[in-house]
Amino acid sequence: IAISIAGMLGGIFVLPGIAAAKTGSSIWLAFLLAAICILPAVLSKSELATAMPKSGGTYVYIERAFGPLFGTISGLGLWLSLLLKSAFCLVGFGAYLLVLTNTSIQIEYLSIIFLFLIMILNVFGVKKVGKVQLFVVIVSILGLVSLLFLGIPQVKKEYINPFIKYGKEGLIASIAFVYVAYAGVTKVAAIAGEVKNPNRNLPLSMIFSLFLITIVYTTISYALVGNVSLEILKDDYKPIHTLATNLSGEWLSTTIAIIGVLTLISMANSGVLASSRFPFAMANDKLLPNLFTKVHNKYL
Repeated sequence: IAISIAGMLGGIFVLPGIAAAKTGSSIWLAFLLAAICILPAVLSKSELATAMPKSGGTYVYIERAFGPLFGTISGLGLWLSLLLKSAFCLVGFGAYLLVLTNTSIQIEYLSIIFLFLIMILNVFGVKKVGKVQLFVVIVSILGLVSLLFLGIPQVKKEYINPFIKYGKEGLIASIAFVYVAYAGVTKVAAIAGEVKNPNRNLPLSMIFSLFLITIVYTTISYALVGNVSLEILKDDYKPIHTLATNLSGEWLSTTIAIIGVLTLISMANSGVLASSRFPFAMANDKLLPNLFTKVHNKYL
């Protein structure tokens, strides 16, 4: 559950501002509809992961169903998509880190340093990653819940109206845009080979994490558009920090920035964890060089 949630939670710290500019205060509805759209994929993946609990997730299912050509295309595509998602998280991490420090070091270099630390953590195995993700997820959710308690009572009607500012087209565009935020829920299938009792734990973790994240996204995005104007949000890469500043000033906004940094690093961590399993699975099927099948004797 922690790995699955960590693969999604970082999106709330970056996406809502840009998405709100596409549809207005109906952004919370876009998040809700996007979650409903991904539900069939979650139910299908949970069935497939239970039937084939192997490292590689979606690649394994497509390769078994359609053969090595489609398997290779999907495996490389999934691998790249998760790497790019991790890179996106590190861009957001940079935006929140700049709030905390006036460092003269370029943010790209700091992102690469943290990426190296993520790589080292992943070398030590999935159990270590799971413990780190659990800690970050708990801290992040507690911080977001505190924002909800402060933000919901202060929602301003003038910010909420009109509800769908740019018509149905804007709402549909927003649903497509925020859909990527839920991608982490099915990526936990990529580490199915390392999950104890996958028949029970994989379906439960996918469904529970999607349910919890949907609540977080919809409620936080409602509080955000109810307290911050769309003119400010449209170019904002750190909207949750902006919300915290509006609600409670410096101390809470600094705390949220720290949580944002931790959460986005954990999301990048989750992406690296899942993406590494695709070339491993492909090499086991002789679609990539045998080098990728090597597993460390101690850390596995």
